[in-house]
Amino acid sequence: MKKILLSAILSISGIVFAAPAMSVFTINTSDPVAYMEWARGSGKALAEINNVVSSGVCQPGYGAEEFGDMYYWSLFENHADSIGGNTADPVYIREVSKIASKRTIREVDHYSVLTEASGSFETGQTFANYNINVKTKNPAAYLNAISEYQALAQANGYEDITLEAYQINTGDYTGQMMVVIQGPTPQRLGAFLDSRNESWGQSLTNQIQKLRYLKRGFIMNCEVNYAR
Repeated sequence: MKKILLSAILSISGIVFAAPAMSVFTINTSDPVAYMEWARGSGKALAEINNVVSSGVCQPGYGAEEFGDMYYWSLFENHADSIGGNTADPVYIREVSKIASKRTIREVDHYSVLTEASGSFETGQTFANYNINVKTKNPAAYLNAISEYQALAQANGYEDITLEAYQINTGDYTGQMMVVIQGPTPQRLGAFLDSRNESWGQSLTNQIQKLRYLKRGFIMNCEVNYAR
């Protein structure tokens, strides 16, 4: 199943949203094992009634706003599907009722996909993310810079690392970007972070630092519970 991550269209006035979108439920639970078991069991049914392309859960090891936070994400082919879900659907009610007593929904946020990433998701796949919320006055230049950085990293031994960008549409960070640095394992993600001061990337790293202001970072382990 191809990841649906199409390129953003850039205009003189700013960013025009590409079609794909993502929703993220921030939940809090004292029983993450039970929540993951529920997500694996209910993910397919919830995805199919909402026309989801892929979905999964990320659990932060670092950077969570509250201890016990987890993130249930869903990727959609378009914005219409992403905001058109029916919470009164009997299937939705049935599946959500199975976990309602074991978790609290803290936030529900919406994102627009701004970059194109290669690769695929498979049900059961795991990966590690370093997500950074950033503010930039020049989004076009920033998107170009992280695209160049991904290409440079992949040419220097990190072919399994991707950098993806999302426009944040809701919540405290509305109008900012979330950049997702993704590796297949926590070890590979950590190795990439170790490489940031190596000579091959220093010039571009300095350029990127001048283009953005860091607002918040999260390091997470993730699992896919559905892929079309």
